[in-house]
Amino acid sequence: MSAAALPATPDTASAAPVQTRVSRSWLWTFSFAWFGFWLLVMLPGQFMLVQLASALDPAEKIGIGSFLIAEMAIVIVVSVPIIGWLCDRSSPRFGRRRTWALGGFVTATVPFALVGVQPSWQLAAVLLAIVAVGQSAVLVSLSAMIADQVPPAQRGRASAAAGVPQVIALAGGMIIVTELVKDVGWSWAVIAALALVAPLPFLMGHPEPAGPTSPARTGAAGSTTPRRSIRQVSRTYHDLGWAGLSRVLVNAGNLVGTTYLLYFLSDSLGLANPESALTVLILVYLVASGLGSWAGGTLTDRLRSRRFFVAASAGLQVAAALTLAFVPTWSASIVAAVLLGIGYGVFLSVDQALLTDVLPDVTTRARDLGIVNAAQHLPVAALVGWLVLSMAGYTELYVIAAVIMALGGVAVYRIRSVR
Repeated sequence: MSAAALPATPDTASAAPVQTRVSRSWLWTFSFAWFGFWLLVMLPGQFMLVQLASALDPAEKIGIGSFLIAEMAIVIVVSVPIIGWLCDRSSPRFGRRRTWALGGFVTATVPFALVGVQPSWQLAAVLLAIVAVGQSAVLVSLSAMIADQVPPAQRGRASAAAGVPQVIALAGGMIIVTELVKDVGWSWAVIAALALVAPLPFLMGHPEPAGPTSPARTGAAGSTTPRRSIRQVSRTYHDLGWAGLSRVLVNAGNLVGTTYLLYFLSDSLGLANPESALTVLILVYLVASGLGSWAGGTLTDRLRSRRFFVAASAGLQVAAALTLAFVPTWSASIVAAVLLGIGYGVFLSVDQALLTDVLPDVTTRARDLGIVNAAQHLPVAALVGWLVLSMAGYTELYVIAAVIMALGGVAVYRIRSVR
């Protein structure tokens, strides 16, 4: 078989620097950087925006809160691919990923600190749009660092270092904003300060290695970049496309399973205090997710296997959704929270490692990861939930969630270049 007939493999389009093993210090401080990012992302969607909407206009709190959440999601979907493209093509002396990450943290945290003292939701919306742009820059640059700097044998652990802080940020952040700093204005300022300080040890203490170089290539009419047919592009991005589809499906199914839990507890189970019950389930889910992410990242590196763990994580979440669908009891809900948490935790670490393994070109890593991350923010779960619950009930909702996640687990086996 000729060289031209060989299938495209990840990271062969350009010359990449040799990757050496990262240190424990790198992994620990990298996790602190992600902790800062997750503080900015998780807390507004889970609690702070709803609290803010209630303070600004109690009569319209549902509409305002929904608008602010949707606005930030839309800004992220639009800006992530653009920032990824710009990040790949920049070459500042401080390091392109570090520069964009630091700039993203500053862009996000400064307006974030001011959101809680705004007199109107319109002004808060303007600031939150800027916050979302900063979040996008951080997401793009930190994600690309795993592919840039971490060798394949450590990418599971690096992905766990990115995923586990999500759980800690949500749990610890909720304690801060609900128990320690109850004033709305001060709570936004405190979270912003923590989010800005957390990444500094990593961004200032670990210099970024030189970026990849592109070999000279000639094309038609003296162009240095040859034109590729649609078929060639399709072959090059085959594995990344299936990995991205798997991520979108598993995340969408998980969100369908978690977004409507409060309504499930009150409407289906008829619990007297569904809010307290939801808090218990969230805590169980978070602990299980943290353990799953750590174990998944460690095992995927040790066994040099990605697809099996992604499929297994999807299977655990399918089991959780079917448990809620066919055994609608409080005890079964606890079991489902454990299964869903472990499954999603494993998925968080292994899926990120898988994506970095199948990136087709070292010079477009941030852009390609940005496109996948943008697709992940599409409102699939909200659309599915609205359609199903308007025509059927919670049994059907969780069955459909299980089907979506099962399809995500199957899709990962269409990937050819990673075991």
